[in-house]
Amino acid sequence: MFAQFPDSAKQLGKDNGLFQGPRPGVFHMAQPQIIGDLVAKRMNGTVILTHDENVDECKKKLGDYELVYGIRAAKGLEFKRVIVLDFFSSLPTELQKPWRDMLLGRADHDFSIKHPEIEGQLKLLYTAVTRCIERLFFAETSASISGDAFVRWMTTTSLQQLDGQQPTRAIATLNSITDIENMTLTQDEWLASGVSNAEAAEAEGGNDESSAKSLLEKAIYCFEQAKHDDFAKKAKLQLASLSFRCEVIRDRNSDKGAGHRQETEQEGVQIMAKLLRENLLLEARGLGKDLQITTKTIYSSSNFLQRLLVQMLPGEGYSY
Repeated sequence: MFAQFPDSAKQLGKDNGLFQGPRPGVFHMAQPQIIGDLVAKRMNGTVILTHDENVDECKKKLGDYELVYGIRAAKGLEFKRVIVLDFFSSLPTELQKPWRDMLLGRADHDFSIKHPEIEGQLKLLYTAVTRCIERLFFAETSASISGDAFVRWMTTTSLQQLDGQQPTRAIATLNSITDIENMTLTQDEWLASGVSNAEAAEAEGGNDESSAKSLLEKAIYCFEQAKHDDFAKKAKLQLASLSFRCEVIRDRNSDKGAGHRQETEQEGVQIMAKLLRENLLLEARGLGKDLQITTKTIYSSSNFLQRLLVQMLPGEGYSY
């Protein structure tokens, strides 16, 4: 807004909070009936904000969902969860391309003179966004030139680097609305939930095998929902290592021969190498400790694991 209309409002200084909450979620080409089912059941209490003249139409689209507000009517109010619905597809046809040009950095130097009405629409969008306290979503139920440009602008990571800075991450996450179960969390929240489960499993250690495995299975699911392949890979490897460690512990009291112990050693080495490559150092330390008895049986005079691996790896902290 300030780039094209610098005098539109008083610009405050940049405010960096102590904590970063989840980014907004974007639902592109969402089916109205699914949104209606979502807010009526899975996200009951979520407020829908739209252009004031479209309130009745939006209520009808969403199966007479009651919590549909016009953006101007909602000014001064705050809501825990907000979906801004069809803001862009409802813009006038003659302003679709100017909105696209502004969002994608193609606006001319005299943009504000040619399209003064966009200043008011930007202020309206600002009002809608600032009604939200915790969770913000944008949903467009039909394609539009400005809406498609907005989705691209919001969900694209900048590759430009200035003065050695890291690439700027996308403002929002693009979410799928085809699965209602997944709509209660954004990708960022799925990721945070996965990390929490993985860290809890790591803290559980060997105290409760079934609990640790259950936590890791939940972490894998969360990472897959977040489409974070690297963390999903880490969690799957951690789960495989934990399962192997449990087998090693159970085999201590068995009468299996030297051949089996050597097979165990070889499998343990392979898992250990993968853990170290993935920087799963706590799990690597745990595996090393559990393998010590097996390796001492084979190499009775060697303390390699204890001296060069177990003592060198961290004893606390998390790998994610």
